[in-house]
Amino acid sequence: MASLQGIKKRLQGVRNINQMTSAMELVAATKMRRSQEVALASRAYALTAFEILANLVEGLVAMGNPDVATKDVFNPSNFPLLKQRTVRKTAVLVVAADKGLAGSFNSAVFKKLESFIVNGQLSTVNCQFIAVGTKAIDYLRRRNLPVDATYTRQGDSVRLAEVEPIANHLIDGYIAGRWDRVVVFSTHFMSALRQEVVMRQLLPIDFNKIRATLEEIIPETGRFSELRRKIIESRPTRPIEYLIEPSPEVALNQLLPLLSKMQVYHLMLEANASEHSARRMAMKNASDNAGELIGDLTREYNRSRQASITREIIEITSTAAALKR
Repeated sequence: MASLQGIKKRLQGVRNINQMTSAMELVAATKMRRSQEVALASRAYALTAFEILANLVEGLVAMGNPDVATKDVFNPSNFPLLKQRTVRKTAVLVVAADKGLAGSFNSAVFKKLESFIVNGQLSTVNCQFIAVGTKAIDYLRRRNLPVDATYTRQGDSVRLAEVEPIANHLIDGYIAGRWDRVVVFSTHFMSALRQEVVMRQLLPIDFNKIRATLEEIIPETGRFSELRRKIIESRPTRPIEYLIEPSPEVALNQLLPLLSKMQVYHLMLEANASEHSARRMAMKNASDNAGELIGDLTREYNRSRQASITREIIEITSTAAALKR
């Protein structure tokens, strides 16, 4: 049995850890609520932007089809962000956290990326990686993967000014031909207890990929679940026709980059909410485990102390009995 002094030191150490994890849990819970409110409030706008983008792409394909009778027929490949190219180089955006103590938040993103590399869906030779978050930067450098750019967050919230350089870097690189496809690995916020890592294709803008993204991110129940019926299940049989002024080319060359930036901003908000939720749950589990360990150590300390007292009483009574003889 361990000494009383050793048990007491361990007990004090666990109590100190419990105080720290409890304080960190409260801080993470506050940040989690704030980030969730922002992410959920932006979902309606982001999902509508996804829907508009999907309808525009579908409409462009129809307008570029000579079998479809339209007033303004033009080629969708004239738009750089819509032009499908042979994929020789892929830009991979990896979104993780700047800090640890967030449970499996960071490792889940890296495992998802690893699975795509192992299965041959991504070739590290033909990829350029863009890292968001210190943990993503460290991971890519440890794996000796080619890092094209790195970004770290400036606070616990996501601002559009922070996301815009990332989006511009991806869009400009695609237009310049540095890469022929842009995919992103990030965490989508489902609930305070559930976050899922998803892989999405950002560029080129593809109707089927956007619809698949909508099906992934729109919840089946709860808040915003009504958008599933409106956007996905009630999909019109024919493309929606838009009257665009002054011309589709001028308007869409401005609109498509904006909607692409909104995709990046939305996934960063979702990742931020997921990070704080994961950290809050990690700190809660740590506090609960520390509480259980405190209870176990307290019982062990009491048993050891009781055994020491009993032993001393036996020694005293034995000595008193021996003196009476």
